[in-house]
Parts: sequence; structure tokens; C-alpha cells
Amino acid sequence: MGRNWDDRTKISADFLEYGVQGHYRVAQRVALVATQAANSRLFELRNSSAHVLVIPTRIGVRWIQTAAHTAAIEDSLDLYRATGFTAVDTADVATPTASVKRTSGMTAQGSMVAQVRHVTATGVAAGMTGGTLTADTNPLAQLPAWLLAAQPTGSTVFPMEADLLQSGMGEHPLVLAQNEGFVIRNRVLLGAAAGSSVYFDISWAEVPTFD
Repeated sequence: MGRNWDDRTKISADFLEYGVQGHYRVAQRVALVATQAANSRLFELRNSSAHVLVIPTRIGVRWIQTAAHTAAIEDSLDLYRATGFTAVDTADVATPTASVKRTSGMTAQGSMVAQVRHVTATGVAAGMTGGTLTADTNPLAQLPAWLLAAQPTGSTVFPMEADLLQSGMGEHPLVLAQNEGFVIRNRVLLGAAAGSSVYFDISWAEVPTFD
């Protein structure tokens, strides 16, 4: 049954209804480049609303090496919860268009409140900058990779992949209030030669309340 955005009916962890506000999805590819900075931000989502909660339902990442590196190096892509998130990044960013997860027969709900940004698709060594946020001390999840000095070309190269977060898997979901969100960062400085592609698959629900 549809509800408008200010309906105060409780929403449970077991069932995020369609009609409460909206369900959205973004898929995006970005590049990691030579001298990619430690802790550089690659993807972020911020809740801009004082009336709506944002609940990520899936944060999936795939990562594939595309070029030789100066030396073999262990790296990771790290997911952090962010607070004090009063402004998204403004430099070297792109804004993806979110797909609304509903059929044409479903009534449109309130406007999307999540602000989503990713680093320029062709890559920027410093990552996204210009935002105002504080990342938690420890990550919520990590995707590790062993990046090789010699790029393999004689066989299929499979991506490293992980669902850094997936709701409905027996744990309480990540619930984001206004000025909260998440960021995905590159962990260590890459060398003078480097190259890989990262694919983000992000879904979230927007609800008036959650219990």
C-alpha cells in the first residue's frame, strides 16, 4: 500500500515497502590511476533530508587490474560511515543518474533526498575533494586486492568483488539520518605506474521512519 513521505508508520528491518518514499539504484565505473592518493574518496552518498532516512540495501564493488604497477602492492577499497556530512565533494566529481526501482504503474513518491557523487570516471589521483564530512575511525568493510607489477594478459582476468554491505542478511542495516552518509576510499598510495577499474553497484531505500 502506498504512503506519502511524511507517513509516520514504522518500517521494519524485514520489510522496506515500496510506497514509503522511494527505492533507487546506481551503477558506475571509475578508474584508479597512477599515484592514486591514500584515503582518496571515490564514491559517496549523503542524506540531505531532515525528514527522511536513507537505508543502503546493497553496496557492491568489483575491482579489476587494467595496467602494470610500479611494484606489486597490497591495497584495499574501504567503506566508511560518515557523520557531520554537511556538504558533498565539489572538485573532480560526477553526479550519476539514479534509476528508480519501480514499474511505470506504481505511483511516484517524494523526490530523492540522497546526494550521490563519484570521482571523475577517467580517474583523478587526489580523488574527490571539497566536501565537509568526518569518516569513522574504522571502516565498515573492505575489499582487498594484490595488484601486480606485470599485468597478466594470457588468460581471463577476474575481478575482485564483494558486497561491502547488504541489508536483510541477518544484521541491522545502516540507517543514515540528515548529514550522515558513507564514503568509499582507496587505502594506500599507488605507484608511478598503476591502473585499475572499479565498478560500484549501489542500492538504497528512502523511508520516513525505521524501527
